[in-house]
This record gives sequence, C-alpha cells and structure tokens, in this order.
Amino acid sequence: MDDDKIDSITISRSIAQSGIIADVDTVFSAKEGLVLILSLQYDLIFLDYMMPDTDGISFLKKIRDLEIETPVIFVTSQGDEKVASQAILSGASDYIPKTLLTPDGVSQSIRNAIKLHESLKLRKITELELKVNSNRLLEAQKLAKIGTWEVNLSNNELFFSEEFFTIFEVEKDNSPTIEFINSCFTNPKDLALFEKNLNIVKRKNKEVQFHHSITTKKGNIKYINQFIKCLNDEKDKPYKILGTIQDISEQKRTEAELIKAKELAEEAVVIKEQFLTNMSHEIRTPMNGIIGFSKVLENTKLDNDQKQSVEAIKKAGQNLMVIINDILDFSKIEANKMTFEEVNFSLSKTVVSVIELLISNAKEKKIKLLYDIDSNINDNLIGDPTKLLQILLNLVGNALKFTEKGFVELIVTELQQTATDCLLKFSVIDTGIGIPEDKIDSIFESFNQASNETTRKYGGTGLGLTITRKLVELQGGKITVESDISKGSEFSFSLHYKKAQDTIGITNDLNHKKVSPEFLKNIKILLVEDNELNQLLAIKVFKKWDKEIDVAANGKIAIEKITNNNYDIILMDIQMPEMDGIELTNYIRTHMGVKANTPIIALTAHATVGEERKCIDNGMNDYLSKPYDFEVLLSKLNQNLKSSKVQSSVLKVYKNPEITSENLFDFKYLKDLAEGDFAFIKNMVALFLNNTPQTLDAILDSNQNDDIKVLNDEIHKLKSSLSLLGITKASESVAIIENEMLTNPLGDLRKEEVVNLNEICRLAIKQLELIEEF
Repeated sequence: MDDDKIDSITISRSIAQSGIIADVDTVFSAKEGLVLILSLQYDLIFLDYMMPDTDGISFLKKIRDLEIETPVIFVTSQGDEKVASQAILSGASDYIPKTLLTPDGVSQSIRNAIKLHESLKLRKITELELKVNSNRLLEAQKLAKIGTWEVNLSNNELFFSEEFFTIFEVEKDNSPTIEFINSCFTNPKDLALFEKNLNIVKRKNKEVQFHHSITTKKGNIKYINQFIKCLNDEKDKPYKILGTIQDISEQKRTEAELIKAKELAEEAVVIKEQFLTNMSHEIRTPMNGIIGFSKVLENTKLDNDQKQSVEAIKKAGQNLMVIINDILDFSKIEANKMTFEEVNFSLSKTVVSVIELLISNAKEKKIKLLYDIDSNINDNLIGDPTKLLQILLNLVGNALKFTEKGFVELIVTELQQTATDCLLKFSVIDTGIGIPEDKIDSIFESFNQASNETTRKYGGTGLGLTITRKLVELQGGKITVESDISKGSEFSFSLHYKKAQDTIGITNDLNHKKVSPEFLKNIKILLVEDNELNQLLAIKVFKKWDKEIDVAANGKIAIEKITNNNYDIILMDIQMPEMDGIELTNYIRTHMGVKANTPIIALTAHATVGEERKCIDNGMNDYLSKPYDFEVLLSKLNQNLKSSKVQSSVLKVYKNPEITSENLFDFKYLKDLAEGDFAFIKNMVALFLNNTPQTLDAILDSNQNDDIKVLNDEIHKLKSSLSLLGITKASESVAIIENEMLTNPLGDLRKEEVVNLNEICRLAIKQLELIEEF
C-alpha cells in the first residue's frame, strides 16, 4: 500500500529479486487496501507511512481494531526514529526506510517481520492456554471445593488460594496465618492431629492425608479432607509446605442420607417380604379350596356342561397360581434371596418330569411334545434340579402357549466335559408364532411381553422369562433366543454341572409312587386349620379315603384336643388366630410330655423363601405348600408315620395297679372344684404329667447354679399344681424352700430340700401314670 507508484514497483521488484516467492497485490490508497484486506487473507502488508486519504498509523490501528493480525512493515521516506517507534507501538512488525528498499533489505525485513509475527502469535497462544488452564483450575477448585495454602519455610510467609477463603468463609483481605487455621478447628483432637501431621511433614519430608472438621468464621461446621506435602529445592532440602483442603461436607451429608436411605430400603425389603408372605397366605388359602374342590368334583358324576365348568375353574386356579409363583420368585431374586442347592439328581428324570407335567397341555392343543438327550451325557449330576425343572417348565410351557400347530422339542446336548464336570446345552425349539427381531430383548424385561396383543391373547405376568433368565445367569449361564415370525423360536442356555460318581436315587414329588390310603385305617389325625373352606376340603378328601379326622380351628382348641386324645399325626396350618402354627408346635414340643414327639406336617399357604426351613427349624417334621396335591399329601402322611417312633397312647393304663408306697396325692379339693366334671379332672392330671418334668428339670438346674430368681419363678409355677392335686408332702417341701430363699438363699438346706422336692414329685408322677379311674 503506497500512493507512490515508483515506490510500489521498487518494493515489488526487490521482493522478486530477494529470492522470496510471493504473489504481490498493489493498491494506492487506504480505501482500496481495506477492501482487499477484508476480502483476502494476506501473509504480509507493506504500508506507506503517508497516504492521501489517511496516515499509516491510523490505518494500522483500524485493522488491528478489526482483529486483523497480519504482520505489517512500515515504509517511509523519513528516517525518523520517532516514527519507527510509533509504528512499532501501534502494532507494526518492522520499519524500513525507502532508501533501504533493496532486495537484501526487503528480504531481511520480510523475514524479521514474519518471524516476529510467528513468535508473537505463539506467545499469545501460550498466554491464552495459560489463562484457560488457570481459569480451568480455578473453576475446578470451585467445583471440587478445593482450596490450597502454602508456607515458605525460609520466611514463614503464607499463601491462601481464593477457594481457601471461600471454604473458611472469610474476606480475602485477611492476612493468612497458621494461627488463623488453628483457630478454626472445632475439636481439640483435630487441632492436635493437624499440628502433629504438620511436624511430620517438616521433619520427615512425608506426605500425609487426614480428615477433620472446622468451624468457619460464620459459625458453620464443615468437614475437611486435607493433604499436606513438602516441596524440596534443587539441593533436596525442604523449602515450602503445600497443603490442599477439600470441603466434603456435602459428601458427608450425602453419606448420612445414603445410610438412612439404606436403612429405609432394608426396612422396606422386610415390609415387602412380610407383605408377600401375607399376600401368599391370603391368596393361597382360598386357592387351596378352589383347586382342591375342583379336583374333588372331577371325581364325581358330572354332565358335559358341569365338566367344562369344573375344568374352567381348575384352569383358572392353576393360572392364578402361576402368576402368584412368578411374583414371589421375582421378589426372591430382587431381594438376592434366591438360593441354589448342590444335590445329586438324575438329568433324565428331571427332563421326563417336564414332559409328564406338560404332556396334557400339548395333547389338548394337538401339538407334539418331544425330547432328546445326548446319550453321551452322564445322567447322574450334582446341582439344583428344582431350579433346572423350573427353567425348563417355563421355557417349554411358554413354547406350548405360543404354538398353535406343529411341535415343541426339548434337546439336551453336551458342549464340554472333563472327568468331573460337564457343560450342557438345553434348547427348546417350537413352531409357534415367533418373536419380532426388535422385541427379542424386551421379552426378558420385567412385566413385559412382545406386544399388548400377546398379553391380551395369551395372558401371563410378563415375569416368566425374566425369572428364567435370572435363574440361568445366577448359575453362571446365559440364555439366547433365535426366532422367525410365523416359523417359530429357539431358546437356548448352557449350565455347568458336576458329575455324580455313584448311581443315585431321586425323590421327587412329581414322580412319587402312588400310595394306597389303606395305611390310614387305624391312624388318628388332627387337622389344625382356621379356614372353614380348607377344613371342609380336608374332611372331604379324607372321606374319599374312608377316613374321618378331627379338626381344631385354632391353637388353643388344638391343645385341648391333643391333651384329651392320642393322635398319630398332626396337620398344622401356620397363620391362625389365638396361637399360630409355629407357637403351637413349640408348645407341643416343650409342654406335652411323650405327646411332644407326635409328627407334625405344616400345611401352609406361606411360600416365601425360607418358610420351609422356618417350619423345620421350629420342630415340624415336614412341609407342604398350599394348594397341595392330594396324592403328595397321602405320600407325606405315609412317610412321616413310618419314620415316627411315637407310641399310640401316652398315659399308660394298668388294671388293678399295685402301689407299694403311700399315695402322695389327694383329689378331694380337685373333685370339689370340678363338681362332677371328670373330664376336667383328667385334663388337669394330664397337664401336670406333661408340664411338671420340664419344670423340675429347670428347678434342679437353677438350684445347682444358685440362680435364685429362676428357682423362685419355677417353684412358684409348680406350687399351685401341687395344691390342686393335694400333694401335701411336696407343698411342705416348697414352704421350706421358699423360707430358705428369703432367709439364707445360698445355704445348703435350700439345696438339699430342692433335691427332696424333686424326688417327691417324680414319685407322684409315677403314681399318677398308673391311675385308671379318678
């Protein structure tokens, strides 16, 4: 840019002769130059100091204001240092008088200008990056609530970062001192810890990290995570201590909230489990009646319409039970309470069980139900046959549900094997409706099916495949599916099993041998059940087996009946008014003498995880979940009666007993109280015979251990029974013991008299057991 054409030609010629390859545009006014500069990207501008429409300094300022950073070389006929410095201060990269517009001069000026421009550009980039990084660091510190402080060990000068002041809630014009930091410690132990760690860093050149609390200048308590380290100079000597503080108050609050939320969640799990237990009981109890009575009706004479109605009732009940079981299984998995057994089982029997259970469904739909097991597979395995059965029932049952014609086949193949283990693949293939490709993943989601139409047409909870996948995955396997619309689907999964070394026998309710009810002929059975529908059902079922049973509607009635009768076995409901099944079982086992050994089978509508174990742990012999299969009930009765060693009678009755010692009891008071009710007398004697041995054992133990409180309680418990039965010698002994416990509780007389009381009572028990009539 030069208004003198001769100068322009000179500059262009010098550039060409300098060896620099360049395209040169020439303009003769500032106006023309501005148009080109705005439209083209130039690498360098030669700018005349004086032009007709402006001066070079003003023009340079103008393009710099427009953020045009192109390097500029000032050209002037005046060799004035003042002009040169003015040009450089205004943003020029170099200055060249017209007298030096030689090729060498121009070449040198161009190189200097470009080099200087690159240097300035690099410096600006570096400065910008430093500024950005500094801002990032400051923002990061604000976001992370991290402040820094430094101590110069040579002069003890301190530096606090901006965030440090923010955390401590003080003005930035406060002078930073160690004393200020010390003054903010809430707890003296925290202050001592800070000073200790500061000294460790100084003396041992270590890095330390610790937690403490502070009270800010505004009175707020904050929790701090602090890190301190020492920086060394070039001679490896400490010269500065660097500390960082992080405000973790929010984290602490979050932790407290999480702990509270965890406690609430755990409480919710307990409540949910209790709800499911109650729901299971409330639904299963009437379902037991519905399904049970439908089975009873099946065995009566019905016309075709009645048969269809009964079949519809049975199917509806079975479908509802599937839904209930799905929800309960899903709950177990969600609560991480699903457990897996490691027991011997037969693979072939498990597979055959699946086919036997579902063959009637296949026949109704006129579908072939096939299975094939690789002959090379070891049949005797170790694992969880119940979970495998559940998985296969779900997959094969699903395949049957969604197949209208053709076949469903279960295929078992061996993928790998060693001397002790095998990897088996289970495939369920059908010729059903198929699954759209975009829906395959969603069918495994909870409460989801391939489409709303599927739900309406085929029913179900949408939990079956979710549970199946979880059961496979929890055993280390993976389930896959391939499907074609209108052609069918293939569900496959693989599981590891250990090989059982010996031939095993499988006990499975599904494959039990049919038991004849003949064994019930001379058996006395008590059913403890509060639900009238289930009472009526049980009575009808046993009547079908030509057997009458006794029924107790609650625990208290059951105790009375057990006291007055000799039952061979008890069928026990769990959830009842007055006294539940667990409480009643505990009472029978601890308070009813020889009758305490009567076998008890739990017939319960509870079906949550651990319920069977709970029943067994509380003294029951067996467990059957409602609704139960009649044949399985019969089988369990037979098994438990066979293994029972209970005698058919509790009170031994002898004709014309010979009592060699004096009678220790007098029934006069008891007979007066009974007013002729001999059943009442018999009950009181039976209760004494059942309860007293345990009481005497407790008395002897507490006497031996000098446990006066327990001894006093047990003696008091026995005292009224002795008076009621007129066992005067024992009552006199009790009076001596009570007096000794008041005057000399740890004396030998008390101990000796307790032994005497035990001998009297044991002899009285033997005499009472021989009594036939009162």
